[in-house]
Amino acid sequence: VQGKTGKKPTKLIQMVIPVNEGQQYRVGTVKFEGLTVFKEEGIRPLFKLQTGDIYKESRIKKGYDKLRDIYGSQGYFQWGARTQRTPDHEKKVVDVTLVMEEDKRYYVGRITFTGNDTTRDKVIRREVYLNEGEVFNTEALKLSIRRINQLGYFKPMEGAPELKPSDLGEDKLDVVFKVEEQNRNQFTFGGGVSGLEGTFLNASFSTANFLGQGETLQVSAQSGRRTKNYQIALSEPYLFDRPITAGFDVFSRKITYETFQNVVGYSQEGTGASLVLGLPLGRFTRFFTNYSYEVINIEGLSGEFLEKDQDGDPATPNPVAEVPPETDPTAPVFDPFFFGEEGRRRESKFTPAFVHNTVDNPYTPRSGMKLSMTPQLAGGILGGTVNFLKPDVEFILYVPHTRRTAFGMRAEAAMIIPYGSTDKLPLYQRFFLGGETQIRGVPIRTVGPIEENRALGGNKFVLFNAEYYFDIGGPLRALLFFDAGQAFLEGKKIDPKQLRTSTGVEMRFIMPVLNVPFRLIYAFNPNRDQFQKKSTFKFAVGTTF
Repeated sequence: VQGKTGKKPTKLIQMVIPVNEGQQYRVGTVKFEGLTVFKEEGIRPLFKLQTGDIYKESRIKKGYDKLRDIYGSQGYFQWGARTQRTPDHEKKVVDVTLVMEEDKRYYVGRITFTGNDTTRDKVIRREVYLNEGEVFNTEALKLSIRRINQLGYFKPMEGAPELKPSDLGEDKLDVVFKVEEQNRNQFTFGGGVSGLEGTFLNASFSTANFLGQGETLQVSAQSGRRTKNYQIALSEPYLFDRPITAGFDVFSRKITYETFQNVVGYSQEGTGASLVLGLPLGRFTRFFTNYSYEVINIEGLSGEFLEKDQDGDPATPNPVAEVPPETDPTAPVFDPFFFGEEGRRRESKFTPAFVHNTVDNPYTPRSGMKLSMTPQLAGGILGGTVNFLKPDVEFILYVPHTRRTAFGMRAEAAMIIPYGSTDKLPLYQRFFLGGETQIRGVPIRTVGPIEENRALGGNKFVLFNAEYYFDIGGPLRALLFFDAGQAFLEGKKIDPKQLRTSTGVEMRFIMPVLNVPFRLIYAFNPNRDQFQKKSTFKFAVGTTF
């Protein structure tokens, strides 16, 4: 066959591959041989082979995969099987005999760890669901690897640990977990100038594995012209060497928003503390309770930023806020005094939480799910001056696709309901969406209901994120994303047509020393508000969900 590619003639070869499909066979009899550990009636349904069905080799393979896990959970580590097929070419049926090679039951010998130069052995051992002397359970071994990866102290363990014969007996196997520690300590000191925070100096230290014992510690301080933030927090995941989480957080935060563009200037200060207690409900399920008390004070910057009456009397506010200088006419005004924000409030909050988490890795996930339910209660019998109920539900799912790709998604919804003496929610408790952890292509707290060119915030919101990951190599991961969300006013139904959307590409790089994802994001915003950009390029740290 003659052809041309550009200006040069080329010779092409046409290849024809003949395929002989043969005859279609159906299943005849199905027998089991060598089956002593389990009863046949319990194993047969795994293979889905019924006499008269079309013969499918894939059903046998899937049945063996399930049976391997079942045998492995009972200590039959060396289990094997083979298939004997006897075809009848005249009747076009094939008799199948599944031969089990059960070998012997194995038990756990010694469990040891290598590579954990900083982390104590007990921190890893308490996440292992195998016990020395017990039946060698391969399913428990898989769950142990997942739990160790969830800690985030080590580089992900992708393969099985080393298994070797034990000198404790012929039927025992020693298990060696080889881990490679990665830095979980972060110390920063610096300063700078921010359009939001002005000039500042800051210093912080945080670790997820304090002194190698698994505690989480965070100490931070920031001082500047517009901000003063101080915090110390400590969490112990195994109180008294039992799987009980306990921790505290003491903080003081103050930020001053100067009047600029569409923001009426104000200062917000919050000082408080919280206590947390968590109990296990299962291997990957925990129940938490959190109590926090915070004093919040909001003040105007000066009289010229307060609303005035038509007659100039500052005692009674005008329904229309004074327009800040350099206002973007297309953007809504963010006015904290519209809801009567000024003054001091005390929030006493109790937050129970149910968390089921099987995600394999906190920063480079590929499989697993996370379900969180947190119905927060403030005020009422707890005291304080603000009363509300705030339920929040979040669902996260990761599904591996190929060896280097995976799909992740998050769906979240929340609502805040005032009660008692609180008939109007303060603006800082109302929902606004946006930013790199919610809707990537728009600035933080810019997505929400707008009426009469005023940003009001919602009493409920819905949020959806989808990501498709490409693991390029080492610590580098690329992904495609789609974000959608919106907050809604009281009395308004959730309308999918009003969701603000953002889509684009992102590069994530796990910094070797800091061990946190650095992100470069290019986002295009198909459905956006008029004052939001059509596309944007951002830098961020962390993950979206």
